[in-house]
Amino acid sequence: MTRAVPAVSKETKPKPNNKGSFRRRRLVLIIFACFMSWAGVTLWNQIDKLKDRSEKVIALEQKKKETEQVNQDSKREIARLNDPEYLEQKIRKELHYVKQGETLFYVPKEQK
Repeated sequence: MTRAVPAVSKETKPKPNNKGSFRRRRLVLIIFACFMSWAGVTLWNQIDKLKDRSEKVIALEQKKKETEQVNQDSKREIARLNDPEYLEQKIRKELHYVKQGETLFYVPKEQK
């Protein structure tokens, strides 16, 4: 006895009923979704850290410029202290020294 095979057209092919393939595909998609979620959260956190670090870098660069300016001023002051005229002016102004025969007058500051 031979069995009759139903005629199958090209348009209506029967789909194989393979649940294992479907489960594997679903498992791979779930794992991929979890990985992408983890990657997104990690990227978001690192972007925040980069912003914080760039702000710190900007602040430190500004502080470095200020420190370099102070250093240049100090070097200039040291070079000027080797000049006897400048040294005499500085002593007279800051320590209120006078030469013999000179009189020192104090002028009170005006209060506002």
